[in-house]
Amino acid sequence: MSFRQQGQCDQQEHLPSHTPAEGLPQVGRRAELNIADYLLPGDTVVIGQAAAEPPELVARLIEAAGECERLTAVCGYSLSDAWGKVTAGRPRVVGYAAHGPLRPLAANGLMDVMPCHYSQLEQHVVSGRIPADVVLLQLPPADADGYHSVGASVDYVALAAQSARVVLAEINENLPSTRGQWRLHRSQITASIATDRPVVGTPSRPPSTAERVLSRNVASMIPDGATIQLGIGTLADAIATELLAHQRLRVRSGLVGNWLLDLHDAGALDTAEGACVTGMALGDPALYSFVHDSDAIQFVPISKLLSATAVAECNPYVAVNSALEVDLLGQVNSEVIKGRYVGAVGSQVDTFRATRLAKSGLAIVAMAATSPSGDTSQVVGRLSGPVTSLQSDIDLVVTEFGIADLRATTLRERAERLIAVAAPEHRATLRSTLPS
Repeated sequence: MSFRQQGQCDQQEHLPSHTPAEGLPQVGRRAELNIADYLLPGDTVVIGQAAAEPPELVARLIEAAGECERLTAVCGYSLSDAWGKVTAGRPRVVGYAAHGPLRPLAANGLMDVMPCHYSQLEQHVVSGRIPADVVLLQLPPADADGYHSVGASVDYVALAAQSARVVLAEINENLPSTRGQWRLHRSQITASIATDRPVVGTPSRPPSTAERVLSRNVASMIPDGATIQLGIGTLADAIATELLAHQRLRVRSGLVGNWLLDLHDAGALDTAEGACVTGMALGDPALYSFVHDSDAIQFVPISKLLSATAVAECNPYVAVNSALEVDLLGQVNSEVIKGRYVGAVGSQVDTFRATRLAKSGLAIVAMAATSPSGDTSQVVGRLSGPVTSLQSDIDLVVTEFGIADLRATTLRERAERLIAVAAPEHRATLRSTLPS
């Protein structure tokens, strides 16, 4: 199904980004905002993700979708519970990931998954393949010159806001202003509401014993002076804990969590300009305070984060990503388990392939050997879902049982090495899947 379904009204011509659409009511920063006044039938609404997701505007959009026909909401990494009120086609929800509150939507047929490399999203917006009629996002307050930083998320949504017919914003005084190339002038915002709600972070839990052990295994492959990609979540935090005694670590990670602040406080990070670069930060208030107007970390879109020029001097660039399954060829599934879409392509392939552009690099898949229930092997004879990363894109597969080095291996050798890092109780079954 395309974004422009048959029978939808034609896309409205985009007005200059600094000029509000003619005829639309203008709303002051502290006035009420009736989102239905800004929507047209058939609109595609692109919504900020992570810390840039505006929870109040999302809730109002979903309510308005009951009356406004054929709305499409394009969302990314979400943490808003408002998505639980979506009904069939009201609005139609499209996203590149089925994480958090979007997972039930995908499971119940209320969300269309758009599998693509994260690096493609900017170009999809620029080309119009993802039309941006309306943009909803959360922003920090403007500076003295009237410019809003795009906060802790520099991504395709900020790019979409430059050309959308309507830009609606939640101005949150708790959202950090960050140093980056993309900004929005207040004149580019059609209407806004003010909020002082706490900025969201990711749910956290202590790492399991298996995750602590496999994190030590991962850390053993990361030398001092490496440039790292870890992402966010329990496993990223656990790996960073094992890196606290390292020195001169650099960061080039599409998403950073509380681990960045932990490494900084431990003195493990390189302090040179440009040593820490990301596109998004998602964590506790202490992390947002750290990145606020800080010259210790730069925020850039992924097109610059992983450009050939940017990664060429990394020595090594170590990209660590998790997975749902790895088969005996070394192929990775990070999207579907038991027939349900629960993950994403995301930037996994982007970061793994960036290791090939670096002076040296390692593409590491880090995962527990068994599922969270403990009864299913995550090293499998055959993937149960799509191939997210190719066998040729992977260097190491790390579990709590060791490190499978797949570099320069034959098919038989890599299968044997992967079986060796599977849980012992599953190894015989895995060997039975090998050709004689």
